[in-house]
Amino acid sequence: MKTLIAAAAMAALSFCGIANAQEYSLRFSTSQVNPNEPIIKAMKTYAERVGERSGGRIAITVMTGDQLGAQKKVNEMVMSGASLLSATDYGQLGQFVPDLSILAGPYVYPDLAATDRLFASDLYKDLSGKLEARGIKIIMPNGLFGYRHIIANKPVRSPADLAGVTIRVPSSPIMMATFGNYGARPTELPWGDVYNALQTGVVDAAEGPFGSIAGAKLNETRKVISKTGHQIMFTAWVASSQFFNSLPEDLQTILLEEGQTIAKELTQMTLETDDAYAKQLAASGVEIVTDVDIPSFIEASRAAYEKVPNITPGIYDQVQKAMAE
Repeated sequence: MKTLIAAAAMAALSFCGIANAQEYSLRFSTSQVNPNEPIIKAMKTYAERVGERSGGRIAITVMTGDQLGAQKKVNEMVMSGASLLSATDYGQLGQFVPDLSILAGPYVYPDLAATDRLFASDLYKDLSGKLEARGIKIIMPNGLFGYRHIIANKPVRSPADLAGVTIRVPSSPIMMATFGNYGARPTELPWGDVYNALQTGVVDAAEGPFGSIAGAKLNETRKVISKTGHQIMFTAWVASSQFFNSLPEDLQTILLEEGQTIAKELTQMTLETDDAYAKQLAASGVEIVTDVDIPSFIEASRAAYEKVPNITPGIYDQVQKAMAE
């Protein structure tokens, strides 16, 4: 009898251990679909490390291809308190705190070293704090997603070449303002819809990093990529402020520290694979246009910052100052 009681007690303890081993389950959403893209590799590595370091108390499942919905919808779910992580960007987050749009602006960063100073600045802490107060906590702030270029059916060497061109852009106030300023007709579409939109002629062109263009096989629909480099895009990984604040302090620390580590690794992976993707696209028959008049794009971009709704006057200059210090 004692043996049976002891066995039952051990079984109960074992069951409790299993139940407690996975205290928090999170789905981690991204628009990207190609498992070879650096961002998806980084997300999976992050999930594994958090799981190992937390002893299984946090289980993260990576969901690709907008399985949980378009990025805008997922971010709204995060803000409302859902147990999700979202791989998003500052253009998208600008819908909640307009000044964050600046961090996704055209030609805003002189180089990557300057971005390190920005993300360590008091200005960034203030902006991310405002976002957290809105319900969105930044877990990983600055993993390089890539340099964005334009894919179309003709070379785009200056803003004049975009006059009247319908181009897909992310759901981002700063990107809408930027391409409107170039004379194009910017159209917001989820990334998962871009291939069909190009194939059917709903849009004439799109823009994105080499890796995303290759991953989505957009080269099957358009054969010219112009290296405008109009945006250095950083991915920001976010969680619900409510959810994050409900976690024990040790788990909060794990999420943030592993976020800092993976940000550096993602940036390095992106830099290493950028040229490889460009060569892959060229080998598929895509023309890579390099003689782009970048100064004309920079000049045409300046007024875009003033057209973002509800943006703080002078915020662009504050960002530049933070990067110079």
